[in-house]
Parts: sequence; structure tokens; C-alpha cells
Amino acid sequence: MLRSNLKELLDSRRMTIRDFSRATGFRFESCRQMYHDTMTRFPGELIEQACKVLNVTPNDLFIIEEDANKSTSENQ
Repeated sequence: MLRSNLKELLDSRRMTIRDFSRATGFRFESCRQMYHDTMTRFPGELIEQACKVLNVTPNDLFIIEEDANKSTSENQ
């Protein structure tokens, strides 16, 4: 499962969602969803702007977590 790491990145920089929204030029709601990891599809432009604003790579912006339910069902 792909998970957004935006909350940790913004918190470590003491940056608010509103500040991030202004810096990227994306709607506050889109940035809020990415921050709270409730976004189901990540627009490429948002990923690009987030990486530029935060000076990170997409590898820093996302975390891949193994789905606990998937690994349990595969073992049965």
C-alpha cells in the first residue's frame, strides 16, 4: 500500500497545510487529503510541486507499506 509521508515532512519543517497549499499552488483540500493520507489518486503535478517545494524526491514523499490483510490471506 502506498502511503503519503507529507505529514511527517511538513511537521519536521514546521510548515502548515495552508503554507504548503500556497507554495505548491494546489487547492487546500487536495493538500489536506494528501497530508492526512486520505487521497486515493495522487496527481502527478502535485507530486512534482511537492518535491520541488520540499526539496525531496518521490521516494521521500511516499512510503510503501505491506498490507497486513494481504499477507495474512496469502499465507493461508
